[in-house]
Amino acid sequence: MTTGERDSGVVKGTDVTKERGLILYVDDEWPNRLVFEQSFAKHYAVRVLESPHAALELLTREPVAVLVTDQRMPGMTGNELLARAKELAPDTVRVIITAYSDLDPILQAVNSGLVARYILKPWDRVELKQILEWALAQYTRSRESSTLQLRLRDSERLVTIGGIAAAVMHDATRPMVQLGDKVEDLLARVSPTLGRLLAETNPSRSIEDLEKLAGFIEELPAVVRELRVASTEVSELAGSLRSFLEPAVEGLSHAIDPMPVVTYAIAACQPAALRAGGRITWQGAETLPEVAIAQTELTQVLINLLENAVQAMKPEGGRVTVTAFEEASRVGLRIADDGAGMAADVLAKAGRPFFSTRREGAGLGIAQSRRLLERRGGVLRIETEEGKGTTVSVLLRRVL
Repeated sequence: MTTGERDSGVVKGTDVTKERGLILYVDDEWPNRLVFEQSFAKHYAVRVLESPHAALELLTREPVAVLVTDQRMPGMTGNELLARAKELAPDTVRVIITAYSDLDPILQAVNSGLVARYILKPWDRVELKQILEWALAQYTRSRESSTLQLRLRDSERLVTIGGIAAAVMHDATRPMVQLGDKVEDLLARVSPTLGRLLAETNPSRSIEDLEKLAGFIEELPAVVRELRVASTEVSELAGSLRSFLEPAVEGLSHAIDPMPVVTYAIAACQPAALRAGGRITWQGAETLPEVAIAQTELTQVLINLLENAVQAMKPEGGRVTVTAFEEASRVGLRIADDGAGMAADVLAKAGRPFFSTRREGAGLGIAQSRRLLERRGGVLRIETEEGKGTTVSVLLRRVL
């Protein structure tokens, strides 16, 4: 080879490549190791290993700039290797290769800081080369500044989660649009028929059956409206992803009645509260002034905050209370739980991307809610007291 020589599975690159650091590739399948080595050994200092255990042993002996590992391997998964590698060599930039069907564990790896980037199979040589270039540059910068390292890794985790979200939303948009179109048709077709059945006299029907039918007819329009709100929210999320990094929009671009959104968000989160032995209650007027925010954005904010409140309320007989208030030129909504509250150090971190007190939490709910509110001139406030619960206030610009 012109750029280096083989020695026990190592491709020793030129002085230039060695200065940039070693790239370690771990995969139990020999053809994959061969392709990786042949693709990149001419440009970088590369070592390929079959065993995750051998990779961990190498990490204890010498510095590794970039660790690239397959997710599915016998004896130890890619996530398990990454977790141990993070402890042994925290400066090493970690990248994982996975199939589309393995995205759930990869999202967990991203959330816990185990991996900076993921690559879907089959990987493209040009794309992977770009990622390796980025990883080597980040490794170099991280040794110069630990603060810069943390910022870069947080930025890349945002990019990764954004990519996963875009893929999921792409698949979800079409059926949700179809659902929205069908719910109105359902109401138009079913409601008249049920009305005629109720009007017909039939001795075989009991009073209880008639009362149930009348109640269903009365509730059907509200159910359809909630389905319409839900389908609109999901279909518009894909569009929201495109504007994720757009600056705040000056002036008023949306004016909505917040009450249908409040009603829908409570209805959407109520089953989770009931399963936990608690309940969400609304204590406020039946109407509220119009506010300056998109319906989809307010829905995301309220559902994020209500889900957090439900998970924080007392284990049995817990309550989440939603109230409304007005403050100067703003309309406010308070979401209060009766849980354990937050300690001062936890409150200081609340809202920071990827910080979560729950193992399964993505740590993005409050951060996303705050971002959506602030870009519309709104405010999110958190008040908490240990042993007495937490109150989150959402202040929205009132449309005068």
